[in-house]
Amino acid sequence: MKSRNIFLVALLLVIVSSSAFAQIAARLQGRVVDPSGAAVPNAQVTLTQASTNVAQQTVSSSSGDYLFSQITPGEYRIDVNAAGFEHLTRSGITAMVGQTADVTLMLTVGSDNRTVSVTADAPLMQSVESDIETHIAGSTVVGLPLNSRNFINLTTLAPGVALPPGTVLPRINGGRPRTNEYLYDGISALQPEPGQVAFFPIVDDIAEFTVEADNVPAEFGRLNGGVVNVATRAGGNEFHGSLFEFFRNEDLNSRNYFATTGAKPEYRRNLYGGTLGGPVLRNHLFFFGDYQGIKQLIGKPATSTVPTLLERQGIFTGVSKIYDPATTQTVNGKYIRQEFANDVITTPFDPVALALLNRFPAPTKSGAANNYTRTANDADHQNQFDFRVDGAYKTRDRAFGRYSYFSDVELPITSLPGSGGTVLGGIIGTGNVAGLSNVLGQQAVFDETHTFNAHLLNDVHVGYTRRSNNIVGPTLGDTASSALNIPGIPTNAAFNNALPLFTITGFQQIGSTASTFSQYQTGVWQFEETLNYTFGRHSIKGGADVRFYQLNAVAPPSPTGSFAFTTTGTNTQTAAATTTTGGNALASFLLGQVDTFSIDLQTSILRPRDHIQEYFIQDDWRATDKLTLNIGARWTLHSPSTEKSNQGAVFNLATQQLDYAGVDGNSKSARELHYDNVAPRLGFTYLLTPKTVVRSGFGIVFIDQSGITTPFTLPQFPFIQNVQQKTQDSINSAFALASGPTVAPISLKADAGLGQSVYTAKRAAGSGYVQQWNLAVQRQITNNLSVDIAYVGSHIVHVGIPDANLNQLTAAQLAVGLTNPTALTGKVTNPYYGQIPNSSPIGTKTVAAAQLLKPYPRFQNVATYRNNSGTTNYNALEVKVEQRVTRGLYFLAAYTKSKLIDDASSVFSSTVLSSPNSSSLIAADSFRPGLERDSSNGDMPNVTSLAATYDLPAGRGHSFASHGIASVIAGGWAVNGIASIQSGMPVTVTQATNNNAFAGLSLQRPNIIANSSLSPGLRTPAHYFNTAAFAAAPTFTLGNASRNPVRGPAFRDLDMALVKHTKVMEKNDVEFRAELFNVTNTPAFSQPNGSFGAAAFGSITTTTTEQRVLQLALRISR
Repeated sequence: MKSRNIFLVALLLVIVSSSAFAQIAARLQGRVVDPSGAAVPNAQVTLTQASTNVAQQTVSSSSGDYLFSQITPGEYRIDVNAAGFEHLTRSGITAMVGQTADVTLMLTVGSDNRTVSVTADAPLMQSVESDIETHIAGSTVVGLPLNSRNFINLTTLAPGVALPPGTVLPRINGGRPRTNEYLYDGISALQPEPGQVAFFPIVDDIAEFTVEADNVPAEFGRLNGGVVNVATRAGGNEFHGSLFEFFRNEDLNSRNYFATTGAKPEYRRNLYGGTLGGPVLRNHLFFFGDYQGIKQLIGKPATSTVPTLLERQGIFTGVSKIYDPATTQTVNGKYIRQEFANDVITTPFDPVALALLNRFPAPTKSGAANNYTRTANDADHQNQFDFRVDGAYKTRDRAFGRYSYFSDVELPITSLPGSGGTVLGGIIGTGNVAGLSNVLGQQAVFDETHTFNAHLLNDVHVGYTRRSNNIVGPTLGDTASSALNIPGIPTNAAFNNALPLFTITGFQQIGSTASTFSQYQTGVWQFEETLNYTFGRHSIKGGADVRFYQLNAVAPPSPTGSFAFTTTGTNTQTAAATTTTGGNALASFLLGQVDTFSIDLQTSILRPRDHIQEYFIQDDWRATDKLTLNIGARWTLHSPSTEKSNQGAVFNLATQQLDYAGVDGNSKSARELHYDNVAPRLGFTYLLTPKTVVRSGFGIVFIDQSGITTPFTLPQFPFIQNVQQKTQDSINSAFALASGPTVAPISLKADAGLGQSVYTAKRAAGSGYVQQWNLAVQRQITNNLSVDIAYVGSHIVHVGIPDANLNQLTAAQLAVGLTNPTALTGKVTNPYYGQIPNSSPIGTKTVAAAQLLKPYPRFQNVATYRNNSGTTNYNALEVKVEQRVTRGLYFLAAYTKSKLIDDASSVFSSTVLSSPNSSSLIAADSFRPGLERDSSNGDMPNVTSLAATYDLPAGRGHSFASHGIASVIAGGWAVNGIASIQSGMPVTVTQATNNNAFAGLSLQRPNIIANSSLSPGLRTPAHYFNTAAFAAAPTFTLGNASRNPVRGPAFRDLDMALVKHTKVMEKNDVEFRAELFNVTNTPAFSQPNGSFGAAAFGSITTTTTEQRVLQLALRISR
């Protein structure tokens, strides 16, 4: 109730206020002085935006200080009038998003009817804010060669930013990729589930952007890395527009490193669009709009293993010993079967399997493995547009509104035609999509700014961001049960016509991978209120940021079931009753011998809801002409999430039953509301010399209760549930395929979790937060060149990590098996037989002795939902060198030397609809999390980036070829480029076979017996690290290998663009671009396989990005 009252007060403040675009606005401040440096009070200072002629005024204080606290980024002119001084006009002043420009205005004694005009240079020194900032102008965004035309690649030009190849969300100063804030015109574009950005802006729509990190001002929150702050373009008093197209095809590209023979697959990519902006009413109302489309077809060869022509007939002579399940007998407690003569199946095939067999194409190559290849196209079609209107309808009021739309439809490549299989697509769309994907992103923003007087200004910012993602795989004409004639598959849940998944060990699967079928819709309402007040040398800013989160989701991982076939059913036991021999997974499939059936059921849409209130205040106090103090705080009230219809339950560890949300007095949420989330921000800047600034700061930033950017913390089991039926002995099948499973949905009762995996929650778990600190020195070398050197550190607490399984044996219990294996693995009478459903793996008459030693023996996994017990530490030396455009040359270089340590680098399952049966339980020992602490998966010790643009000194205005036709031919040429070098990232190594699964341990690591590294000269894609350094860890041990004992390949890339501008009738420009990505054709290898025991262990078989690609472009602009 208390939280609700606070929220209503916050909402009322937002509604009754008159204006807010604090986070995207720029600030301009300084002093008005006379020739001796003395303050000039009561001077009238007028600031006019060059593109719109919109002006605003203020008056200098008694100490000569002036401040424009909320201005649109862009170019400005300042006019100053003061009694006894000449009129001063200073033009060419650049205000950048989220930054403060400090401009001293020196007046000349004389008559005010005389004017002194000065052209200013853009400020190089960051002398007001104490955080770490890097600014990228819109002209740079458009001018540099950008693969896929995504501005996010340019974030790596900021020190502390790492973007692994093939990914689209960067790490900023050690923060998780999905825990940075992305602001478009001040409104967050980050969606809460599963932590994706709703869309990326068209590069032609970006006026500029800033990467801000480490002790950001108090107006920023909900991050543990940094802020990517984007300001979009606005119209002006002049009409401007452009048309463009970027083109690629296979003839312009180099071959993939792993596909050097045969015809090149098709590669067609067309990116096209245009912009238009201008006045509706000069000096008062302006518009800007843009559109971009992408059509892409990328062919890829897919190689897989399908049954041979003989195997399709049941002939396995020379392949495997095949035993007839119909001859099964029990002899001395062992299951004995007769072998088929010559290993040729002579009994009828299962009728369902026979029909499914036709979904396998005939081999295209000889051999039993990798004998089928098809080439198909990944098809992707995107449409995107923005429309923005800006208005200055009164001298004291300014406003703008923007609507953005993004659509992406992608159909990926699969290994088998029509039947799904391993997904090979995901080139530019949602990435790694598992079926026909339809993504829709939208954002609406409104901002209004009202100036009460020269010292008081108020802002209001309102936005709604929405993202939906619908994915559909292969479907059937009726429910799966009816269409395939498999009785027993539940038909009352979502996607009941999906083609089930059939996995046959050693062969390509039939059907789509898990989580193919899904419908996600996320939405965020955001209301911001900011009040700016200046007096004397104080600039005080305070306000509120209120957000509503909503998610509507239907996403059962396997909606019609997953049927697994192994040697079970066609094998036999040996003299040692615990081992088997013979058998073949395809033979078992042909005879309908199902090893395991698993299905995920969801009968209704789940609708988690949440809201967050944050209040902040900050004083930027210019204590002296050299010293500025940044003092602020932000208070976070994060109401625990609920489900709209109370579809949620928490496993009570004390009663060992499910507590349903909102039932029998149970809370509607799984977490507690914390009132003590107060985050201080402290920093200073000191002008050591006129060309040297020292900055330092410390700050705390709170993030969501989950420890990442998703606010949803209420478990959804059993409203989405996984039920299984599996073999009890790895000899006899779970059931015959044609007979179907006998599973039943779990009823919604307190004991619904019996025999299942369940989720518990830590109600008192603290909210995630990050401590950040820095010490930086910036030196201006010349009027256009500066160097910034900083030490940056961070410590993240309560960060989201994989779910911990509380239902496992302790290390001491596990060690008993070393001397007495049967004490753990031996079968004993199950005292809970009859209480637990028979379909459960632990519902049988006998169970492994280890099951009864677990803390919760009547359950499988007992996982902590949205586990946020992780920590990270980051320390870095960061260097930035920036050269403003001088004689046609601009460059920005960044270098980071860092160390990132954590106890888990991935989060819990990426969606709210996760199952405690999932592979998200990836700690070796949940009771000893310290074993996981190691170099982070995202640790890149060295990251270097360089971007440069150079206009060749020829043509009009230059000494060479400055006239006539020579000027037309030789003039307008430019060379632009981006170079990147990144260290390789650590590789997680686990055993392919987990010998300790019976004990509730989620994984097992091998033992290290030698140095795992190879010298550079010995590394090859087929053998990247020393695989002989690893040995199998025996049962009852965890293995002594650390989490990340080896490191993957480094990444090197050089992208270049050759540009030719040709002026037509003065105001029109025709631009031709030839862009070459990966100039040196250096393969960007994926991480080596880290599954010890797998055939591919230690090898690399794919690349993360393309080889050398040539792109041609034409742009016509005015």
